[in-house]
Amino acid sequence: MNILITGGTGFIGSKLTHAFRKDRHHVYILTRQEQTSEHPYIHYIKYDDNNFNNLDWTKDLPDDFDLVYNLAGASLNNKWTEEYKELILSSRLNMTNMLCKWLEKSGIKPLAFINASAVGYYPTSEIVEYDEFDKLSSTNFLSDVVNQWEAAAAKLEMLGIRVVYSRFGLVLDKDNGALPTMAKLYKANIGGDIGTGKQWYSWVHIDDVINALLFIGVNQEVSGPVNVTAPVQVRQHEFSKVLSAVLGKPNFFKTPAFLIDKVLGERALLVTEGQKVHPRVLLNSDFKYLYPTLEQAIEDIYS
Repeated sequence: MNILITGGTGFIGSKLTHAFRKDRHHVYILTRQEQTSEHPYIHYIKYDDNNFNNLDWTKDLPDDFDLVYNLAGASLNNKWTEEYKELILSSRLNMTNMLCKWLEKSGIKPLAFINASAVGYYPTSEIVEYDEFDKLSSTNFLSDVVNQWEAAAAKLEMLGIRVVYSRFGLVLDKDNGALPTMAKLYKANIGGDIGTGKQWYSWVHIDDVINALLFIGVNQEVSGPVNVTAPVQVRQHEFSKVLSAVLGKPNFFKTPAFLIDKVLGERALLVTEGQKVHPRVLLNSDFKYLYPTLEQAIEDIYS
């Protein structure tokens, strides 16, 4: 198969690329930097990030593609100044609009266009459980970004392309994402509850993320929003207990929410608030999780 991936050098994109490469599929990675690969199945394609209307990069592509994964976007881990918030949104919309323009102009109809998204689509709540059948309007900056991002990708549905919005939860990996930072606190003996500890963490193991993306790509029955989360969500204080137990570290240090707010500003909601998000579409489609419980996931990561 021919697969195009944006964000292919990032955390999730690089692991997805590796999975396709192992099965000898040709992966075309859209990148801002000049890069080359000696691997016969990896192809880097440079685009002009100063002019998203420029489609000259498409001349280096084959005539057909089986799957397109749109995972590109500015990191959420930097300080959310007003200028950076604009970049978070524009980086996602510009790339998505450019891909839509390419697919419309070329007439290429992949089996699926899988767009990255986030459980930030759903409002934060300590009570409500959400799934893909909940249709909601924006409630904060993150949900507004997700709504606009998904709306941009939805234009491809009018071209007869199956579009999937993969709403990622808290992705757990030993070396990437939020987990290494969390683990440092426990290893320094200052791990414990954050705020009330009652906020939900809709987590998922990185291996299940990659398997879900592969599953979504080939399963023609799946379209629209897909919550890429584990089937058993936990509150922050439960997450804390499991992580401390696996690491063999104490779990008594409590961090007040106002301190997190002071340090992180608006970005603090990623830590102090949360939502319980159920992966109903994956479960209804008989997707098999490698790590359905947090204990299994954390033990695998730190075994």
